[in-house]
Amino acid sequence: MSVKRVAIIGGGAAGLINAQRFTKAGADVVIFEIGTKLGGLWMFGNDSGRSSAYRSLHINTTRDATHFDEFPFRTAPKMFPSHEDMAVYLNTFADDNGLRERTRFRAEVKRVEPVVEEVDGVSVTKWSVTAADGFEGVFDTVVVATGHLTEPRMPASLSAFGGELLHSHSYTEPQPFRGKRVLVIGTGNSALDIAADLAVVAGRTVISARSPELIMPKIIFGNPVGKYEGMVKKKWLPKDTHILVRRIITRIVHGRMETWGLQTPKGRTHPISHATLVNHMAYDRVKVRPGIRTISDRAVTFTDGTREEFDTIIAATGYDLSFPFFDESIVSLDSGGSLNLYGRAVSPRWPGLYFAGYFNTTGLSNLRIDDYQSRWFVALETGKTILPDLATMRAEIDEVKVWVKRRYPNTPRYAFELDPPLYLKFLQQEERLGPKRIAESGRPAAFLAANRSAADRSTLRSASAA
Repeated sequence: MSVKRVAIIGGGAAGLINAQRFTKAGADVVIFEIGTKLGGLWMFGNDSGRSSAYRSLHINTTRDATHFDEFPFRTAPKMFPSHEDMAVYLNTFADDNGLRERTRFRAEVKRVEPVVEEVDGVSVTKWSVTAADGFEGVFDTVVVATGHLTEPRMPASLSAFGGELLHSHSYTEPQPFRGKRVLVIGTGNSALDIAADLAVVAGRTVISARSPELIMPKIIFGNPVGKYEGMVKKKWLPKDTHILVRRIITRIVHGRMETWGLQTPKGRTHPISHATLVNHMAYDRVKVRPGIRTISDRAVTFTDGTREEFDTIIAATGYDLSFPFFDESIVSLDSGGSLNLYGRAVSPRWPGLYFAGYFNTTGLSNLRIDDYQSRWFVALETGKTILPDLATMRAEIDEVKVWVKRRYPNTPRYAFELDPPLYLKFLQQEERLGPKRIAESGRPAAFLAANRSAADRSTLRSASAA
């Protein structure tokens, strides 16, 4: 392809694999990193202020599934890699591929806006990028990879608490809470890790679990639980057989959730797992209470009528998402907390604008999905495939929202939920349909890769629907 300039916003896993794929395709790539380190979320103590890693953090997927497709771990880390393992892995990947030299550190992106240039009589949309280090430049392509676990969501109702209040994003280790009465709000994986950390240090540890949750074990018969789920993911078996296996294993190892003060979910939820928390519950080191009704100074009254006083509340209450460097006309979240993106990643309206890593997944690591997404982006930018018409893209976006709403609780937590087999099938279909769409467009592939305007989305692209 002709040399394109590609801006990657964010030096975490999604940003690095996109930088590597575009560099390999011949693009001139610049990575904009807000801090001084590569690794994003997995860099404990990252001076970017955007990492939510804590000292005991391990990834939830196994080492065999937690790597880019063509770059496995060089040394065999533990079964579930730690944040140290992941930071070393990502930095090794960056150095092996010359990505550190392509990175502008302390370069928070302040503004990204479209600019229209006339190229051989054709209006072409490019992107002006302005960064805090004084950089100003124009790029053909922008990949946004700033992550969706960086802006803590703190419920306003917690402001009534008279003790120490912090979000799980700010939690790093249990020692500061020695002897304290601590309430952890939430039942996501981070909340469970934090409660387990505190169990042997805090004076009292309580989890407030508003929603039903299934706490899976990590290992059974010496193998990760995911191994047994994978064994039943066969085309000739019902597609949700692995979920049944997950529930059976959990029932065998942990019993009924009600035994521990939780509620067993009736429908599908995002899987959570922990190796030791249920044992801490059995030893009465961690208690479970339902949702919060009221807070008065340090006293918390729960929906079952029980009341306790706490010194500290740690709110594992999720994250908000925003893109302050974009005008809202470029991208914004809808009322359900979703980004209106084709294939979870591509702007239907704006050429050359991609969003990498904005999903939650189970059964396959985020890194592997990041990798597959990056290949799609490169294929689009090199003219190997093109997008369908606007109507098709909007229909797919709506279908995804219906799919999420039908399968998961209707809360912002599930807005980015993704099913790996279905998503990989979608990406394979995009690759397969590319030549057909190019032929139907009546334009050479090189033209499609080099000349894009905002009008492409409604005119040139719509030729495939004719």
